[in-house]
Amino acid sequence: MASVSGAQSSRTLLDIIPQYTKSKSAVDVGSVRLKSLVGVGSVQSNTSRFPKLEECAHFHYEHLDLQPIQLDVVNEEGAKGEGGVTLKISSGTDSWQICRTFDHFSKLDEQLHQCVCDRKFSELPHLSQHASKTNAETQDLLDKYVRRLSCIWSGCAMSCGPVLSWFELDNRGRRIVASGHGINTPAVAAAFATTPYTASATDELSFQIGDMISVIDMPPAEESSWWRGKRGFLVGFFPSNCVAVITDKIPTEITLAEPSKPVLRKHGKLIAFFRAFILSRPSRRRLKQTGILKERVFGCDLSEHLLNTGREIPLVLKCCAEFIEAHGIVDGIYRLSGVTSNIQRMRSIFDEDRIPVLEEDSGIKQDVHGVASLLKMYFRELPNPLCTYQLYDEFVSAVQSPNDQRLDNMRRVVQKLPPPHYRTLEYLMGHLGRVCGHSTGTGMTARNVAIVWAPNLLRCRSLDQGVAALQGVGVQAVVTEFLILYSPHIFNTQDSKLTLS
Repeated sequence: MASVSGAQSSRTLLDIIPQYTKSKSAVDVGSVRLKSLVGVGSVQSNTSRFPKLEECAHFHYEHLDLQPIQLDVVNEEGAKGEGGVTLKISSGTDSWQICRTFDHFSKLDEQLHQCVCDRKFSELPHLSQHASKTNAETQDLLDKYVRRLSCIWSGCAMSCGPVLSWFELDNRGRRIVASGHGINTPAVAAAFATTPYTASATDELSFQIGDMISVIDMPPAEESSWWRGKRGFLVGFFPSNCVAVITDKIPTEITLAEPSKPVLRKHGKLIAFFRAFILSRPSRRRLKQTGILKERVFGCDLSEHLLNTGREIPLVLKCCAEFIEAHGIVDGIYRLSGVTSNIQRMRSIFDEDRIPVLEEDSGIKQDVHGVASLLKMYFRELPNPLCTYQLYDEFVSAVQSPNDQRLDNMRRVVQKLPPPHYRTLEYLMGHLGRVCGHSTGTGMTARNVAIVWAPNLLRCRSLDQGVAALQGVGVQAVVTEFLILYSPHIFNTQDSKLTLS
């Protein structure tokens, strides 16, 4: 297989163009159909099938490197569709247009506020509540929606795969073009028929001299003499020696050459089919998108995990927090480590999506520090930390602001968290606050708890390696301590009168 792939990668368009020589018996292809032939590049389509959100399995990108994104509504005459709008998406130096209806926007709005941002922060209207508006009112509503979404884009952790696919974006801000099978598969070359061919099987393609064919798959001659292509809305196999690939110059006289190694019809098509199958094997990320590959609990993106399981907060957080509050108010809780074998055993149970009964396990009850270590491990292994990479600088700026502004600034930053992160942080801070209430018996004050928890909740990409990570521990601990002490006021948006002295 290595030699085959190597040969394929070294082939160029010139390698597959038949060699033309003048001959008296040449076929005259100077028909009307050939007068408007174009180059190979122009036959490839720039359009893509819009992947509807309800058809996409939910997943989150582990790494984001989005370029500045700008959304604009195209108001040109005829650009707006019935009940929808045409958007111009600008990402870096590239831009393209997409058409979306009101129903598409409603699905996007629902997905956005499930795992990307809270409506308190986005201030976007709830589109499903405005479905009965007139066309003019709908257009105006969507115009305002797009402008607001464009303003808040940079403040959101936009890692949700289906949401980015809605805008035809990948995690690096590049345009992705969805491709399907058969008629939706992009062509790799354009060709015209030099010899008529009549299909003798249902998976073959018929054509006449001069017909235009978009080639989908063209294996090397040593593999198969059968190519696969589409003519109009028909897709099928055909002999490669019956067509000529289009180049800048169109020959007027052609001598057709037979394949150097003839291949049986059935055998050749099987080779072409399996070659296309092997080359189209899905990647690990694609398997995650389709739901075939299920990730473990530990090391899985928080938003992705909660939305896929239908839970409000992680099960590991709920079980461990309840156990510690009932049995773990002991000296050095969260500071001392537990037994490694117990930690790994509990981790395996959670990774298998089972609900452990910690109270009935005598070994676990005697090792409460193992449960505490497991909970810290879960948050430490999140691909995107609980307080997110994207908001790290804003958390630091908020805690360093003047006393009279610190609480309001911290509340605004917390509201920017994706809803799953917001709910989880609220539950965790409440739990840690209750543990700190027993500091006389545990020796773990809010500051001590913050020191051991900070590296698990706040991380900066530029300080996330080796010794450099220690440089940010101090300010991370200050942020965590502030969240623990003032969590009732931070997560209670109606309490805005408290000021710090």
